[in-house]
Amino acid sequence: MTRRAELAALAAATMMLWAQPGFTQPADELKALRKDVDTLKEGQTATQKELQEIKNLLRARPAAGPPAEAVVNFEGSPVKGQKDATLTLVDFTDYQ
Repeated sequence: MTRRAELAALAAATMMLWAQPGFTQPADELKALRKDVDTLKEGQTATQKELQEIKNLLRARPAAGPPAEAVVNFEGSPVKGQKDATLTLVDFTDYQ
């Protein structure tokens, strides 16, 4: 019985000495990773701040109302249809 206990202890000690520590990294690599994480956090904070500023600007601008109405006088001009008909003008501009 003691023989088995001795063999078990010897096997356990051998495994502990033989096994490589898991996920160990040199201190320089850990410092570099921490620096990268801090840089990412700073960038994320700056982006969130900019998004909040954009949201505030969008909330502050006046809401778009109905399109402007104008009265156009066509007297003396040839027209087809009702004189008081509603007309919608769409201005399309190509910036090329």
